[in-house]
Amino acid sequence: MASITLNRTVDAPVERVWGVLSDFGGIHRYHPGVETSPITAGTPSSGVGSERVCNLYDGNNLRERVTESVHGKRLVIEVVDSSMPMKSAGGAFDLRATGEGKTELTITMDYALKFGALGMIMDKLVLERSMTKALDAMLAGLNQHMRTGETIGKGWKPARVA
Repeated sequence: MASITLNRTVDAPVERVWGVLSDFGGIHRYHPGVETSPITAGTPSSGVGSERVCNLYDGNNLRERVTESVHGKRLVIEVVDSSMPMKSAGGAFDLRATGEGKTELTITMDYALKFGALGMIMDKLVLERSMTKALDAMLAGLNQHMRTGETIGKGWKPARVA
């Protein structure tokens, strides 16, 4: 199993960040790779048991479920189905107030690819880098969304710092 961990500061207090993250069907508002993210019929709109389908701009999709939700502190998600070659995948968002009206957000994603040894090689050559880039873009998109309220859409890139 492979693991990616990223840590970023979001320019908003924990309660506001939690409000956006716990709106489980709203990931398309801040993730530049997600076109739509409807809640699966028959599941709660938030909290443990909530499910969404993330339809990605590249044509792939993921069905995800909340497996743990600790208000203002932690949200854990598992991928229960995917069009991508994943045997298993899941992630955790951990939030911590910095005392400056900002939130330290740590995301950890664990995943295993199909195809045995070939999958491990594919991961090291391509996938790990592209997944890290996608997670980083999501965190940058979340920060921008928290600052401006704007929806982050296809092709969005964070502003370059001079």
